[in-house]
Amino acid sequence: MKAVVLHRHGGVDALRYQDFPDPVCEGYGEVLVKVDSCSLNRLDIWVRRGLAGREVRFPHILGCDISGYIASDLEYQKMRKGSKVVLYPMIHCGVCRFCRIGKENRCMSNNASIIGGFSSWHGGYAEYLKVPASNIIPLESDLSMEEASSINVAYLTAYSIIKHATRLMRDINGYDPENPSLLVYGAGSGIGVASIQFAKSMGYRVIATVGNHGKVEKAYSLGCDLVIDRSKQDIVGEVMRFTDGEGVDLVIDHVGIWDTSIRSLKRGSGIMAVCGATASEHTDVEVRPFYNRLATMFGAYLGSKQELVEMLEFIQRSRIRPVIDSVFALEDAMLAHAKMEMDQHFGKIVLKVASI
Repeated sequence: MKAVVLHRHGGVDALRYQDFPDPVCEGYGEVLVKVDSCSLNRLDIWVRRGLAGREVRFPHILGCDISGYIASDLEYQKMRKGSKVVLYPMIHCGVCRFCRIGKENRCMSNNASIIGGFSSWHGGYAEYLKVPASNIIPLESDLSMEEASSINVAYLTAYSIIKHATRLMRDINGYDPENPSLLVYGAGSGIGVASIQFAKSMGYRVIATVGNHGKVEKAYSLGCDLVIDRSKQDIVGEVMRFTDGEGVDLVIDHVGIWDTSIRSLKRGSGIMAVCGATASEHTDVEVRPFYNRLATMFGAYLGSKQELVEMLEFIQRSRIRPVIDSVFALEDAMLAHAKMEMDQHFGKIVLKVASI
């Protein structure tokens, strides 16, 4: 088969389009998938570059956001060869106390990992891949295969965060929040776009940031109530102006600027969800503003398999269409990575593995 393969860490030139051995399933517990599309995530960039303390077994194939078709000659959960599927990205043990209650994203196994990430499991930058049968989710919606390849990581993370945070708000306030507000960074990123779309569908007022003026109108077109151009405006100042000095109910921080996030929170009930560190793995935080605000913070890592199923239904019911920035052929993965690294995209960048 054809695949884009990493043999070393490095720049975009470390991605090599080549022939690679077809995956071979071992027993009933694995399923062969013919990949249609695979969208990019920041994780792909981090794995390609390499992170201190994280190892990859080379050669390695990236890609965790995948749509495709069952290629195995077997029937699994009423899905037959040729059935459309998306893949739950988390490899999980299935037997730990979290997996047993349907919280696979909290799997306690030392082997828990993400398909195509810092993992021994190859990803979707290839014509075929094998995955545990438990990671297969039937695709029963009118999403295109390109759109379906865009939802399993960023969209799932955003959906899980907003659902969990809304429940926390009820617990903290003792009642359903009225017109809750949300701040998310990077309106054009996967997390940014997904958070805006889900939050607006759930009745939130949404504030989003962009890195340049060229993305302002695109962010407003998604339904944002306020867009902050961080190259020209102070984020905390604009948040406080828009909320009459109160701050927001929820901040989704996938960047790692905790001080800004904390200072933007509503006193007494503000919630900060952390799901990434694209700016830095380390952050300096003044502690007093956090406890003075009686703030709540939680970490988010994908969502559960059941939440992915729920999210697919929510997307269909709410008529949400994942935002696709651009589609590249598999052999042009280097160009796709370069576009993401230069922050030139608004929405998901997709590799079309099937012929285009």
